[in-house]
Amino acid sequence: MERCLLAFGTAAPELVVLTRNGTVGHSATELRLQQCMAEGWFLANSDAGCRMEDGSATCGGVIRNHEGHWVRGVTKFIGVCSALEAEAWGAYMILLAARNLGITRIVLLLDCMEVVRMAKLEYLPPGAPTIMMYLREILSYDWCIEIHHIDKKRNRLAHDLAKFADESSLCPIYFPHPPVSFVLSEYANGIG
Repeated sequence: MERCLLAFGTAAPELVVLTRNGTVGHSATELRLQQCMAEGWFLANSDAGCRMEDGSATCGGVIRNHEGHWVRGVTKFIGVCSALEAEAWGAYMILLAARNLGITRIVLLLDCMEVVRMAKLEYLPPGAPTIMMYLREILSYDWCIEIHHIDKKRNRLAHDLAKFADESSLCPIYFPHPPVSFVLSEYANGIG
């Protein structure tokens, strides 16, 4: 399979499609997502949060199939880190989960533009978080990934899933099915 990485910026109303080699063209976000879903791609959202009181962070994410059905969720307590590191951990953990499931075509939706930008750089800038090296490594595997920047309001499911992290362990928690509280909420209808 040909390796491909596309990162999308936020030049409304269109998104500029970028690759490591430069600009490929323009595409409207929703149309591109619909096209990918019609072609059987998987959709992943990830997000993270840092507590102001102690600087501890968690991340979470969800993978859905081309019909929008839950495939896998993941959440992880990270420890003390920056918001950028936490967001990168979220992207890394959901892509690792996708890779472990054998998924080869995935659209990753992130609400952190800085992680989207760093993912497409040829070289990481000095001082970039170490987790970005791991994220870049997993992005270089033999699979197709598109990375889109989305508004935080459209990333509520991943944000709320991050809150499920077990702060007594650094091990990730995987959810083959949505947590019961998610099934009984608006997420059951694909909202968020």
